[in-house]
Amino acid sequence: MSLLLLLCAVYPASVLSQGAEIIVRIDVEDRSDATVDLGAREALESVLLERSGDRDLLTHPAVVAALETARSSLSLYQFELIDGQMRFVAHIDPAIIESLIKEANGTLWAEPPPPLLLWLVIDDVDGRRFGNTPAEQPLWEALDAAFTELGVSLRQPLYDLPDAVLVSPETLWRQDYGPIVEASARYGASQIMMGRLIALSAGRYIGEWIYRDETVEQSISVQAASTLALVEPGLALAMGEVRRQYAVALSENNDQGTLRVSVRNVVSLQDYQAVTRLMAGIQTLDHVRPVAVEGDTLTLELRGISDPETLSRLMAARTDLVWLNADPDTDEGLLLAWQGN
Repeated sequence: MSLLLLLCAVYPASVLSQGAEIIVRIDVEDRSDATVDLGAREALESVLLERSGDRDLLTHPAVVAALETARSSLSLYQFELIDGQMRFVAHIDPAIIESLIKEANGTLWAEPPPPLLLWLVIDDVDGRRFGNTPAEQPLWEALDAAFTELGVSLRQPLYDLPDAVLVSPETLWRQDYGPIVEASARYGASQIMMGRLIALSAGRYIGEWIYRDETVEQSISVQAASTLALVEPGLALAMGEVRRQYAVALSENNDQGTLRVSVRNVVSLQDYQAVTRLMAGIQTLDHVRPVAVEGDTLTLELRGISDPETLSRLMAARTDLVWLNADPDTDEGLLLAWQGN
């Protein structure tokens, strides 16, 4: 108990999480009030999309209202002139973004989601071929822009000799996943998307988008009057699965949530400081409060996270805290081990 009192004297009972400001630069033509309003709206909207991965978020009344008065959501804005190009520079507090997402019951990327690898195969008058010709370039550019806007990196295979050794257009068309997964390994992608498209006359297409990873396979049939009309069905299919697996659902109800977590191997004041600072830095967390020290085990109360799964996702990238038990209903409760020594 004396050690606990010493530690609480060194660190306050509530440690607030503070992240670095988000800075967005937008090319503009002038410095007018109208430009400021439009630039602020574009900056806020782009950050909300990139952090949430969800276009539907923009239709929530709270977000609609915030976008209409976007200038008031900026902590700072300014203009810069570089090589003759004027830019509007918006500074946004991450807490504003998290607050809006919570109010809209939206999702937040705890960490950048893994890249998505897309294999494209086309069936046209000349037979089946890889979708890597100039004819498909507008489609690739539109898909890349759409996924990037939502915080996901889209990768295109090289379709070079190492790829051709393992996969052919027929392999992709048959969805022969053994060779496809093996060929995808060189790109470090665990998420695979495939497009099987039949090119018709006048730029029309019919076909199928397929999303696949280690746990699930989903597909959707498409009919489109142009290559650009193919983007939305593929985007919606993939983003639904990526968000389900890698995004954290936020809600204002989470503010009332409290978890108790015990951390072993906390043997010194430096360990205590490191662990509390690390936990306080978790996204969406309101505060961290130390409640007990027994031997080398520090118990913390976390407010602002309502369930262990959310906490686990938010801590997925951490290697210095290892989960020993993630079931709060056991005798041990939520238990971690500090590996930062």
